[in-house]
Amino acid sequence: MVKLREGGSEDFQIQTIGRIRRMPEGKHYGINTLDYCYIYTLDTNYKMGLLSSLDKAYQVRRLFLKDEAKELTLVKELRDLDFDGLGERETLMKVYEHFKKKYNLESNKKINRENLEAGGYNFSQEIDSKILQGIFRNTEELANGGADNRIQIKTAVNTHSHGIYLLHSVDAIKKVTGMQSQKVKNILRRMFSKGKHTKYKFVALENADFYAFIINNVQRLKMDFKEVTAGLGGVQMSLKLEPKTTTFTIPEMEIYKYSEVKKRTVFRLNAYKEYTNEFIVGKLRSEPERLFERYCERNENVQWFYKNGDTGQQYLSIVYVDGVGKQWLFYPDYIVHMKDGTDWIIETKGGEVAGHSKNIDMQVVNKFNAFKNYAQKYHLKWGFVRDESEDLFINNTEYVENMADEHWVDISEAF
Repeated sequence: MVKLREGGSEDFQIQTIGRIRRMPEGKHYGINTLDYCYIYTLDTNYKMGLLSSLDKAYQVRRLFLKDEAKELTLVKELRDLDFDGLGERETLMKVYEHFKKKYNLESNKKINRENLEAGGYNFSQEIDSKILQGIFRNTEELANGGADNRIQIKTAVNTHSHGIYLLHSVDAIKKVTGMQSQKVKNILRRMFSKGKHTKYKFVALENADFYAFIINNVQRLKMDFKEVTAGLGGVQMSLKLEPKTTTFTIPEMEIYKYSEVKKRTVFRLNAYKEYTNEFIVGKLRSEPERLFERYCERNENVQWFYKNGDTGQQYLSIVYVDGVGKQWLFYPDYIVHMKDGTDWIIETKGGEVAGHSKNIDMQVVNKFNAFKNYAQKYHLKWGFVRDESEDLFINNTEYVENMADEHWVDISEAF
């Protein structure tokens, strides 16, 4: 969209942008030219209005790769589409064992229900929901409505009209686990719905009660299913997995999000020309990423460093397998080329503050192990980097969450 002058109402302009952003097949493709909408304008007020009124709206700048970084080649892994992972029965067993252990479940369905309720599960026979009540003049006020402005409503279950709510709940679990919707639904019915199959049954809910249980507990179910996939059960299966591979080179042109800063500073050692501190402000980069880029910029042994993308066909990816044998792509954060010719691949994660972990990635151990195997296979230096009190520590031996452990060493000891 190119805006040369004022025209039409603001509502129409927002609607037009919405149509540009909408994907025709309801999905993204991992290609920036398809996944992103670009607006070109000389109207500063219009630009600032869009940035403040639209979510996920950013200023962007096109950067070009330095000649010295064009020679790098690495092996990029892709998912093996012939590798199916665990079947439905094996997945059911893993989910069943997780619930059984976490909530101390057994054969007595009455005790199981009590234990699940104690663990936070809601067994209401009605659908519980909350709505906002009050006057909201803009989307920011609506988003910050808060608990004080919410009132709770209860709705009797109608399996016909609430069927779409059940599908949405199942789909929400599917999105965080990568399982097929029908597999998720079948597993939930085997564990919580009344039926002829009694094995793997924790409680036997009537159909309407089952609908209410899934809809009311979708957030808790998502967390439990994510915990199952974060397990290490897929490690042995991953030995059979041979990821597809292709050659990775750093894109010669990149479009980076940026935010204007009061004092603009060029990073001399970034792989791209004219890369500045505008690209690493707080709302665009995590604290360990900002600390790491500044560390590289000050390091006399670094020749250049590159920030990898988070998703997309043009970026370096590594395949890892989760606890139910599902393949995922993991995009390490940085490639660092040293003056001695060695290359480091680095992933940054949330560190610790006041003894509490800031890491929110439940798949961190599976990623760490896959990263370790990849680096050994292709003879690369690598590490996970986390921060504590603005100092950086690296680990490339065995993952432990506690940064006081000996496996986390000062980054200066590595490079």
